[in-house]
Amino acid sequence: MTKIKICGITNSEDAEAACAYGADALGFIFVPKSPRFVGADLLQARRMMHDVPPLVWRVGVFDHPNADFSGPPELHAIQYYNAPEQGWQSGSFAPYRHTPVPIKAFRVKDQESLKEIVTDPCPKELILLDAYSPNALGGTGETFNWELAKQAKHLGLPIILAGGLTPENVGEAVATVRPYMVDVSSGVEAEPGRKDHDKLRRFIRAVRAADLSFL
Repeated sequence: MTKIKICGITNSEDAEAACAYGADALGFIFVPKSPRFVGADLLQARRMMHDVPPLVWRVGVFDHPNADFSGPPELHAIQYYNAPEQGWQSGSFAPYRHTPVPIKAFRVKDQESLKEIVTDPCPKELILLDAYSPNALGGTGETFNWELAKQAKHLGLPIILAGGLTPENVGEAVATVRPYMVDVSSGVEAEPGRKDHDKLRRFIRAVRAADLSFL
């Protein structure tokens, strides 16, 4: 079954709804320029993450992660776009009990983007493929060529498919790519930082319907 990550969670109501409808992971954005930034009040963010059911993954989304970050219990994984500005240090993502799983995000533009994934030296156990934008790391609502995502599966790492997914197109995306996980943010929003709970429900239902077609 395709895993489902609902990203850009900023409040407990949206987190509860996503979990109730069957999300497998929630994304909390720690990129200050994002309209979905939750890092301004870390105590509130940690309380919100603490309330998430224990078997739902909590994913922190960063531009440049802290190279010394070993991870509080609230985070199961770190999704990041760029290497730490000071470089990777000894012990980064070391196998401690609460070390988050590293998810490296790539913004896909064309065939050259796949070559960048192959040569990228950063730690990664999963790769997230998002649409390229010169103006934002993610959450743009734009899709990219899913045939490139199919090719990326041959790189041997689980694929998280993001970029412009909605309740209307996610079934086709799952059928085309068969990713390990799909990731949505703006596609299920009422406005930036606020989820539309009906869209959430329809998105998750569409993924599950696509999965059933393969059984």
